[in-house]
Amino acid sequence: MTSLAEERAEQARWKLLPEYAGLDVFDRLVENEFAPPERIALEEARALSAVVDFAGAAVPYYRALFARLGIAPREIRSCGDLARLPILGRQQLREGFDSMKPDRLPPGVEVAGVVHSSGSTGPPTQVLTSVENNLMFSQLNQRQTRWFRRDPAGTLALIRLPESFQQIRPGKRLAVGETARLPRWYYVGTFFETGPAVAFSVLNPVEEQVAWLRRERPDYLLTRSHSLEHLAMAAGGERPCDSLKAMTAISEAITPATRRHLQAVFGAPVQQGYGLNEIGLVAVRCEAERYHVHREHCIVEIVDETGAPCRAGHPGRLVITGLRNFAMPLLRYDSNDLAIAVDGPCPCGRTLPAFGEVIGRYSRIKALPPGTLARVAVLRRALQAMPQALARDLRRYQVRQFRDGRFELHLVAAGALPPAFEARVMSAWTAAAGAAVPPLAIRHVAGIPLATAVDKFDDFVSEYQ
Repeated sequence: MTSLAEERAEQARWKLLPEYAGLDVFDRLVENEFAPPERIALEEARALSAVVDFAGAAVPYYRALFARLGIAPREIRSCGDLARLPILGRQQLREGFDSMKPDRLPPGVEVAGVVHSSGSTGPPTQVLTSVENNLMFSQLNQRQTRWFRRDPAGTLALIRLPESFQQIRPGKRLAVGETARLPRWYYVGTFFETGPAVAFSVLNPVEEQVAWLRRERPDYLLTRSHSLEHLAMAAGGERPCDSLKAMTAISEAITPATRRHLQAVFGAPVQQGYGLNEIGLVAVRCEAERYHVHREHCIVEIVDETGAPCRAGHPGRLVITGLRNFAMPLLRYDSNDLAIAVDGPCPCGRTLPAFGEVIGRYSRIKALPPGTLARVAVLRRALQAMPQALARDLRRYQVRQFRDGRFELHLVAAGALPPAFEARVMSAWTAAAGAAVPPLAIRHVAGIPLATAVDKFDDFVSEYQ
């Protein structure tokens, strides 16, 4: 459990760059983390009123929506009132992009450009974003980093697609085998004095990524969730990098079992926030395993199929209302993710609104036959528990489900896997499936493609999705 005093002391370890001396936004973020509920509700209502009033007056889509519903924007003043509005889906946003553009912008608001969704569950969705909205990303990133208790003087390593480094190296693509060196950390270094950062392309062979980490010896690593799994498999039964104090996993949810497995392999905690390109950073996971919402930036609802709030402990669709992006306001935007609703005070001591574990993509789960995810979990556990003597050459895996009931486990290996490897997998599959054992075939393949052009990787695909 943390306290306001502890967080103030933690924030004091971060030294603003001279050009930002006196900036108090980060201190205010700390204060907001322990605000009483009545103040949270008041400030939430004020921010929501501003964006709803603007959307109803200046955005053609919302003007037509309020007219069709027969309500006025002034009737939407709290999170509870949002339920009177329909959920905005990605397809609606794609098809109605032009009608989502405001006729005018509020004084002082500038359009920064266009951001795109990853496209992992359909065609990419684009959203206009404001300068202020983009700036919030760096500010909230520092809150997240503070919660993770990072040492600002440490070295941060990034392993991502070359396109991810365009902002720090405009016009220059990071080549395979090349290391980019930066004087300060990505995002957080915009405002604060930090140690250096080093960047490496995820397109490098995974064995070279492990070797690079061991040469650079960073304190922290930021990469996609699936990349951590690939690094763990390629490390030959040893820690991928013994200098790492913590890792930040981005872009994909991690199951609790996988998080425990990765932490055991790396010997360091795996930490996560939650966000999406269309909104920005949404929440950060605390030490009590809840995702606390950046209430200064957005409002989150966990809702059932009717759009009503879910009861605590139940999964629901994660719906987000942005509070800062007046370049293209999004009210009740469907993230396409499922998360667990929670209630009551968080054991971590912070009072920011929260939700529980992120289960996965709604569109990928809703059509699956009952028991599918449990069967996939059996294979994940079997692979994660595989003795290193058997799994040393394993590099990637993917579970595939077919409509005729069959499953296949595709394996990418650097060398021949011993017969005992397959025997243990089949034994686990048969033992856990009970009487009705779906057919499982194990296939060795040369490679497994990414799910999208932005380095999304699916370790499970289904013909039902």
